[in-house]
Amino acid sequence: MPRMYRAAASRLEKLERQAERQFPGVFDRLDQARNAAGDTIPTWCWLPVAHVQQVLADHYSHRTTRAPGATAMGLAVMTASDAARLQAIGAWRASGRHMVNIHDNTVLELRKAGNHMPANIPQRWPLHSLYVVSEAPNGAMGAFLHLEWNEQEQRAELRIAPDTASTASLDRIPIQPLHLEGDTVTEAARRTVLSIQAGLDTALRTETLPDISPGSAVDEAAKLIAEKNAFWVAAADWLASDRPTMYDAASFAGVEPVTDWPPAKVESTGRAPMLWLAGPAG
Repeated sequence: MPRMYRAAASRLEKLERQAERQFPGVFDRLDQARNAAGDTIPTWCWLPVAHVQQVLADHYSHRTTRAPGATAMGLAVMTASDAARLQAIGAWRASGRHMVNIHDNTVLELRKAGNHMPANIPQRWPLHSLYVVSEAPNGAMGAFLHLEWNEQEQRAELRIAPDTASTASLDRIPIQPLHLEGDTVTEAARRTVLSIQAGLDTALRTETLPDISPGSAVDEAAKLIAEKNAFWVAAADWLASDRPTMYDAASFAGVEPVTDWPPAKVESTGRAPMLWLAGPAG
């Protein structure tokens, strides 16, 4: 456990440093944007990604990720990816830098959880963002789990940001949005794929009539997304329920627990990441 904690804390610190190096002062600006938004956004969403994109446009237009020869659309996609990564890390910082390690037996159960989409996660979500951590050959790896609020469409999303590269690398964190709609992860993924296509059509001023029949490109993409992310959906559902028993990992080292779960005050956790061990109830 100490090895995993040190490796994960170091990894997350590197990601924060990389973000600050590319976008100096960005997290302070994002915190200010969150304060300015106030109660115009749901309490379970730290800051909608559109607000993050606006901060990048206003203050970092020459620092967003670029690639030689990229088209205007390609550059827009890269900027959106930057914003999504900053949103994931910013929400985690603002929540108090909490890491959760799920017990191995529970991980096995969650991998067999099936295709259910818990659309009511926002009403139960404990913190703006969690970093679910596990041991790895390089020490530790994990994934950011947080919620997004699409103000334009008045829609909630679960966002999954796996941090699994061999070394910590901001630009190697993919972001997978999943609409919190439908009864299954596959249906949520299908709606997500269609929404992304509609967004591209709007940006390119084109019109696509998507084929959603069995075996179509949309259908296959939705199935692939669901297969890759069903575990994370089940993990988010479990962590947002009253089923886990949460232990402050520091207590296993003889240190008095800092706070109960979920933490009532972000500031009480300090700057160092805090590790929680999540086990079955009882």
